[in-house]
Amino acid sequence: MRTQTIALACHRLGLPTSFAKGAHLLPADISGPLETTLVRSTDETELRRALLAAATALAAELTRTDPNLAGRLRPILTELATTT
Repeated sequence: MRTQTIALACHRLGLPTSFAKGAHLLPADISGPLETTLVRSTDETELRRALLAAATALAAELTRTDPNLAGRLRPILTELATTT
């Protein structure tokens, strides 16, 4: 999900999308929040935290790209990331 969010942001800004080649060119207001999506350990709590952060980042990028689609997907992404 994190990789696709980066690719979507890169595409929106006209940056290279393959293999996250444009990731380092993203503005700090986009790349900064993506740091919270990195997994720091493999315990369940941490994995769930990172998944929720990734879902939140994707929803934010979708809002920038297509607000209508973001509105429809946000509840699904939230449910996916918070279901136990």
